[in-house]
Formats: sequence, C-alpha cells, structure tokens
Amino acid sequence: MEKIKLSVNAREEKTPNQLRREAKIPATIYGLGETSKSVQVDEKEFSRLPAAAFSHIVELEGANGGKPVSVLIRHVQRKASTNKILNVEFYKVRLDHKITVIVPLKFVGTAPGVTKGGQLQENHMEAEIECLPNDIPDEIEVDLSKLEEIDDAIHFGDLKISDKIKILNAHDDIVAKIAEIREVIEEEPVAAEGAAEEGAETAEGAAEGAAAAPAAAADKGAAKPAPAKEK
Repeated sequence: MEKIKLSVNAREEKTPNQLRREAKIPATIYGLGETSKSVQVDEKEFSRLPAAAFSHIVELEGANGGKPVSVLIRHVQRKASTNKILNVEFYKVRLDHKITVIVPLKFVGTAPGVTKGGQLQENHMEAEIECLPNDIPDEIEVDLSKLEEIDDAIHFGDLKISDKIKILNAHDDIVAKIAEIREVIEEEPVAAEGAAEEGAETAEGAAEGAAAAPAAAADKGAAKPAPAKEK
C-alpha cells in the first residue's frame, strides 16, 4: 500500500490545553533505546488519516530534522464526553526488527453450509501477527466458501498468509464456523398445570374446613337444655 505520511512539529512552549484550543494535539515519540521526544500534530491532519494508519507504519515528517521517522500509533487518548483527541503516542520502529501488531480479518465468499440449514458464526474480527514493519498486510482474508457442511470450521492455522508473517493467535482457535440452528420446542406444562390444580383443590378444601370450623365452635359453645328433674 502507499506509504502513510503525517507532518509533526516540535512542541511549542505552551500548556497541553493551550495547544488543544489552537487545534493542535500534544504528542510523544518514543522507542526502545530512544529518548522520548515531545511534538505536536495538527488536529485536522490527524483526523484525515485512513483507518489503516492505526495498524501500519506511519512516516512522520519534520520530527527528526527533515528525515522521516517510521512509527506506529500506539495510543490515542480521547476525552470521554466529546471523543476529542487529547494526546497521541508514536512508537518509533526499526524497519529491520519484527514487531507485533493487530490487523483486521476480511470475510470473503459465501458459506455453502448456510444454505443447508446452518448458521454462520464469526468468532474473531482481528488477528495478532508478527512481521517486519514493511510486511504488515492491510488485512487477512478468511475464505468462507470452505464451510460446506454444518460443524465445518476455519481455524487460525487454516488462514493463507505470506511466509513473512506469523499469526500469534492459537492455531486451533476457531475464526468462523457453521453451527446447527437448534429449534426450541415449548412443551405443554402438564406437570405445572397438575400441580396448580392440586394446589387449588388443597386451597378449596382448606377454605371449606375454615368455613366449617366456626359452625362447629358455635355448636360446641351453645347452651344445652337442662335435664328434666323427676319430681
């Protein structure tokens, strides 16, 4: 792909908030064995970067006396309430040293297993890879046409990649698969209805017993006629 370029300038002697009010983003360049350097980036120019800039090498112009510096965008700090960029960290890389990056997966083709009653499951949308900076791919393709039957799966170890790239995800980890669609059949709640009826009968019996109790108590407590005395 075409090289991604971004212009930066030496950090002005202003507070970070002053720079932000002037539409400039405070930024830092650092790297293994490198002294960190404070710079600033034009907010509009940074916002125009393509999505690939966040997983590919970016050439910073103006950061090293006119000589481009190869970096990765390692961290972008944003304000939670407005999503405004507060700070950017650039990691300086050596083009002859392998690095670890995350690249997107691109699902292509149609899975025949779907037409046979299956459901496509996409378990991962990205892959972690290791390679030289200039060998970072834009994306890694996942060919869904290989999923012909239900329970067929594509693992990270099945992906076709350049021999210059190493996938760091577990090779037996499933990227996509065809799963069986299970229909949930609702059974009639016979047992539940029986329990309900039994409960109702019990409650009804209890109610009848409760009604009979006062009558019995009344009979027991009523005055009985005195026995006739013989004269």
